[in-house]
Amino acid sequence: MAKKELTIIGATGFLSTTITKHLVSLGVKVQVVVRDPENAKNALPDCVEIVQGDVSDAESLIRALDGTETLYIHLNTETTDMNLPFYTEREGVQNIVQAAKHNGVKHIMQIAGLESLHEEFFLNGTIETRKIREAGMKCIEDSDIPYTFFYCSFFADSFTRFVDNNVAYLFGILPHEAHFTSSFQLAGHIFEAIDNSQALNQRYPVQGSEAMTFADAAQRFFKVYDPKVSVQTLPLETIDQLGLPLAEAAFLKRIWEVCAGFEERFVSGETYENLGKPSASIEALAATLKENVLS
Repeated sequence: MAKKELTIIGATGFLSTTITKHLVSLGVKVQVVVRDPENAKNALPDCVEIVQGDVSDAESLIRALDGTETLYIHLNTETTDMNLPFYTEREGVQNIVQAAKHNGVKHIMQIAGLESLHEEFFLNGTIETRKIREAGMKCIEDSDIPYTFFYCSFFADSFTRFVDNNVAYLFGILPHEAHFTSSFQLAGHIFEAIDNSQALNQRYPVQGSEAMTFADAAQRFFKVYDPKVSVQTLPLETIDQLGLPLAEAAFLKRIWEVCAGFEERFVSGETYENLGKPSASIEALAATLKENVLS
């Protein structure tokens, strides 16, 4: 059987680095398109082919995507400012699509948020930047290049970003249960979607199989990942007292407002049927992430 091949744009972010490494471990021949090759070289396995390209520069992308057949896009927007002239997930994706069409790319995959597929789960509204991402996704749809969109629930990996001095901080009243996913689950679904005609022009929700509250999930996660870390839930207004830049504080506060109203139900049966059911518990995820940090 021929080795699966994949080009990734956005491979060196918080989640996407783990996704890229896991795809390599599954046997995928990975090429990444990055602005800073030296940074990518330090972050990714030696076997990953690194090509310079910038999503703000369409010509660089045309060169970088030469020979690519299957492409995965993992970009994000972390601002509540909706009036910027350029967003990687909108204008950047437009440039990617232009380069993909020029090079005859046959399949584009992209990460998205579950809010873009099931807005009804979000009782407090959604992150405003979803409009930016959805505009880019519409560009992919309109390109006539077959696509696969992965609409992800909350990533349990992200708990590690909320730790300070051995305390993991959650914010606001978080009463609802969520089906936490992980970078490993998403990587597994991406792997199964490569060279899979059944996955073309599909919109897959990505959720873990077990529902739990944010507090329960965090406690179970850190019991394995780092038992020294305790979990505390603080009032939402505490974010205003953290001394963060105003834009960063506003974005963080909005995320937790959305999480407080996130009343999810399981809708990923078709994803499991077509792309495989995740077998790892949140404890197993924590153990694997811990191994990656120590290795």
